[in-house]
Amino acid sequence: MQIIRTEIGEAIGHSGQLVLRVIFFGECGECVSVDMAKREPVAGHDEIAIGRAIAILVQTANFDVAANRYDVHSNGNFDEVAVTAANDESGALYIFEYRDGDGSRQVPPSKMPSFHAAREEAIRCAIDVLADLQPGTDALSGWLVRVRDETGELLCSIDVSEAEAARQASDATAV
Repeated sequence: MQIIRTEIGEAIGHSGQLVLRVIFFGECGECVSVDMAKREPVAGHDEIAIGRAIAILVQTANFDVAANRYDVHSNGNFDEVAVTAANDESGALYIFEYRDGDGSRQVPPSKMPSFHAAREEAIRCAIDVLADLQPGTDALSGWLVRVRDETGELLCSIDVSEAEAARQASDATAV
């Protein structure tokens, strides 16, 4: 989806509480809405809200439709249940840093069930970043995604060659 517009505002969530809503609009009429617990005022915090929404989308992108036992046995009404794996109390916070042209950007910390899950997410994201690189314009070497712990210590770095190998392995298993 090519995002052409983003809107940020307050809304009433499913539980009746006030939430911060970020809506990403696509060029062909599609949209994705992310509701978040309202932590700070909206005015002047657009970048923070968008960063939090992106982090939530990254966390949830890896889950199948039925994220837990309730979803498997439900009638399709998933409104009452949150994705439990992303909020696992035994997990840890991980900070994902993405190569962005000549610089980099970090998204707000994500709670993941384990370092293994965080590393797998970094590999999936690196494959996506790799697909966006332009041969002849972007450097096709170096790191694509880094994972840090909540103190900022570097835990792992996924480079172009590792992302390419993972992409090829994924393509081979898909065939």
